[in-house]
Amino acid sequence: MKLFDRIANYPRKLTKHETKLADYILSGYPQHLLESATAIANKVDVSASTVVRFFAKLDYASLGEVQDEARLDLASKLTSPSQRAKQASKSKHSLTDVLERTLEMDRENLGATLEAIDQCAFDALIDILTRPETRRIYLVAAKNSSAVAHYLYTHLNMCLPNVHALPTGTALADQLLWTSPEDVLLAITIRRYSSAVVQTAQHFRKKKSSIVCITDSPLAPVANLSDHRLLIHTSSTSPFDSYTAAFSLCNAIVAAVALKRQKEVKQSLKHGDELWEEFGVFTTSHS
Repeated sequence: MKLFDRIANYPRKLTKHETKLADYILSGYPQHLLESATAIANKVDVSASTVVRFFAKLDYASLGEVQDEARLDLASKLTSPSQRAKQASKSKHSLTDVLERTLEMDRENLGATLEAIDQCAFDALIDILTRPETRRIYLVAAKNSSAVAHYLYTHLNMCLPNVHALPTGTALADQLLWTSPEDVLLAITIRRYSSAVVQTAQHFRKKKSSIVCITDSPLAPVANLSDHRLLIHTSSTSPFDSYTAAFSLCNAIVAAVALKRQKEVKQSLKHGDELWEEFGVFTTSHS
């Protein structure tokens, strides 16, 4: 479990000094965390021993351990795919190693996501999506995250009416013409964060609409604009982020919505089968 998750899941209420310390670290992560205990203490106006005890309470062996974690996180978060590709080209692992390491890392991503996920935020999202007063549901993503949004849209569209997948090109503004406070935005954004997704969230915030985001960091620009956020882990052996946890989370969202709307989904799937047959969507199987 990483630092953000440990703070979020800390079982006791933080003291006044610990809260100031956590706020300082999170506001400038990871740079603020990489300072010495004395430097951190001086910035927050606490003692150096308070800094050391704080990380001990979070089950770190030392300040050095959490700083090592931050350095690794910094390396993975701030380097571009091209820079990561240069590092990958130096690897001497065999193709078998790559297969095993990649699947193992995705298994770790799923486990870490399950530990970090905010159940209350997940429940709130399902409630927002299925409540009668919700008028329209908009999904927005860009670049690599677009595949996740398309996957989610395809399945939510069979469970709920008025689901819309927003484009992020020149047509985006036109699609936002009729947004209202009764609408919902589900934003999916993974580093390197898209400005179009942030602008869309800002628009929905002005409209006082509900906003939920799926992202990889509480420091993502869209996180502060959202009413609820669902954090996923995206570590990868390749130059590109892993979206395994994102797709799995979407599966959980669809499963929960379908569970709450069993009667409606049964009817929509029956109607869908009729439409697919009418339009010859699938090939005819032969026994």
